[in-house]
Amino acid sequence: MTRVRSRQTATHSFLDPFPKYLQIREILVRRIEREMRVGDQLPTEHTLCEEFGVSRETVRDALSGLEADGLISRTPGHGTFVSRLPPVIRETRLTGLTEDFSRFKLDTEARVLSKGPVLPQPAVAEVMATPRDEMVYRIFRIRLFEGAPLGLHEAFLPLDVGARVARLELGKTSIVHALRSALRLDIWEDHQTIEALAADTEVARLLEVGIGSPVLHVVRLFKIGAHQPIVLFRAHYRADRYYYTVKLAQSTPTRPVALGPQKGAPREPAPVRPAKTTRAKSAHPKANGRIAKAAHRRSRVLAG
Repeated sequence: MTRVRSRQTATHSFLDPFPKYLQIREILVRRIEREMRVGDQLPTEHTLCEEFGVSRETVRDALSGLEADGLISRTPGHGTFVSRLPPVIRETRLTGLTEDFSRFKLDTEARVLSKGPVLPQPAVAEVMATPRDEMVYRIFRIRLFEGAPLGLHEAFLPLDVGARVARLELGKTSIVHALRSALRLDIWEDHQTIEALAADTEVARLLEVGIGSPVLHVVRLFKIGAHQPIVLFRAHYRADRYYYTVKLAQSTPTRPVALGPQKGAPREPAPVRPAKTTRAKSAHPKANGRIAKAAHRRSRVLAG
């Protein structure tokens, strides 16, 4: 049997709304799932108390839950051992390009919550290279999947472009697709930022989650020409319905690469490797095959 070495003593900061023993139990479940095998021994109660900075009663409550679920067995005088691994749960969240949700006829739609000219916030004005006293066009939508909230999408565009986009039917298409297809604009993605945030009151209300619940926040900037920003997207996704994936593709050299030049032999040029590309795929069973076939044709991820 493999004995798992205890981790270094650390003080954890727990999320207040949830009991500490439940958070510790979840951490241990993930640890068993990713790092351990049946028969492996867990650290002692004393070691877990030091690691998580909690009382022995809290640790025992966490272990009791694991024992009730049949994941561990505890034998007095011998220790605590893994009885079985957590069951593999089929992924039901969506991932990938939002525009593909409509393209591949998934049960998704977007509803416009508000649209019209607004004075940009300083952060928006800076990214859009717009004076703070100059209006931009804001389109605020909620995207639903199977009738339930999936994400919130804000789009900031120049006034004239935004007004033209707003006149289109945006329920079954994306703004990226509208700019490229309906307006015939050659846009390209300059950058994106992805981070985890806690839902504020408005985001929590619209996404139907608790205040402070984790959401995935994605910011994307598209440009036209060399430098002109054309649309800034800000999106909030429910973490229980959407997750982010990136697949990096790079081909293997067709011939061995020499470790160094041989004496008297001509130097061969180094093989040229293609640039890395990012791909997004759908974890939803209805879209796996279709999005996989389309993913190799694009290097963008997500969408506004």
